[in-house]
Amino acid sequence: MRFAGTYHPIPFLLERLSHYLPGVTTTSALWLDYNKQLRTSHESAPLSDYLKVKAQELRKAQKRIEWSRTEDLFENHKPETSQLSFEDEDAMNVLRLYFQSPIDGLNDIITIRFTNNVFLKNLNIQFKGISTQEKHILSSMLISILSAEHQKAVEERDFLMRVEQINKKQTHKIKQLTEDLKSTEQLYSSAISNILNDFKQKLEIKLNKEFVFSNKVIYKLAKERLSIQAIEAAIENAIYLAYNLNLSERQIRITADHIQLDKVKAVVNHSNTIRKSDTKTNHLLDRYETAAIHVLEKGLNVNGKTIAAHLDPPVTPPAITDAVKKNKTKISYLLQQYPEKWPNTRKSIKPIANLDETIVKSRVV
Repeated sequence: MRFAGTYHPIPFLLERLSHYLPGVTTTSALWLDYNKQLRTSHESAPLSDYLKVKAQELRKAQKRIEWSRTEDLFENHKPETSQLSFEDEDAMNVLRLYFQSPIDGLNDIITIRFTNNVFLKNLNIQFKGISTQEKHILSSMLISILSAEHQKAVEERDFLMRVEQINKKQTHKIKQLTEDLKSTEQLYSSAISNILNDFKQKLEIKLNKEFVFSNKVIYKLAKERLSIQAIEAAIENAIYLAYNLNLSERQIRITADHIQLDKVKAVVNHSNTIRKSDTKTNHLLDRYETAAIHVLEKGLNVNGKTIAAHLDPPVTPPAITDAVKKNKTKISYLLQQYPEKWPNTRKSIKPIANLDETIVKSRVV
């Protein structure tokens, strides 16, 4: 079934007329389509420039109903102002109905020709067709019914267009969210790759082996949004599992199958809030942020030097730089995973600000 709103209202009415007046009419129409092209029901090609001018004049008519002798809208004729004879009345068997266009506000026109042997009642044998009174009743009924159908098609189209716009916005939003998700996964993957490389180096020295991780390992860990401890636990378990199964190999490849997430569920952090006891790095960043807030409360400029002086106990600015350098990978990961945390620290301690700037640039890319 095709909705009325998928039609232009005039072709929609032409289809409906055969249901209202079966077998007794021929119809034609003139209308402006949604591409702002003048159309007629008898021509597939566009109208000539001359006929377009005439059509626009016809569409300016200030009327709703008109009886005529001819179906041809472009045929020159003058409306009858004098008293019509019975023969003249019989000849007026074409009904023109005018509907306001939803595109430009002028009129679209439908013509309906009634055959001479049509009777609404058989009371007066003097006329060969519909009487004047019957024409008035018929035309009033038709314009009322068809105007309602015309309005239905216009309103339904407006509704369908709004639904289409909503669907387009939702599609665009889903696409944007998908792109944002991919970007976030790439950020996490980059941070996890750094954590993995730092952590595996310790075990390579300890076990005298070289461990190579597939990209699927990093992707699997990135999807889980694990805490640093959980990532390190998962990596350690995977390395020992692969190591025990490949004792004779100098280079051991770690695959996603070696990552057993059920073994590290106890340390998976599902909360958006970091607890201070989670890691030393969290605690370090919290200390810097607390000192920065104290500096602000005193009305001083917040920088590495003033933050260092307000730590408990105080330290030197180079000590902060050294601490950030030693924990660079973990700090970078935490800054990415919790973008709302440590706002003053991110701006005021230069090595941390540099890390944060790198993260922001990577998001834009």
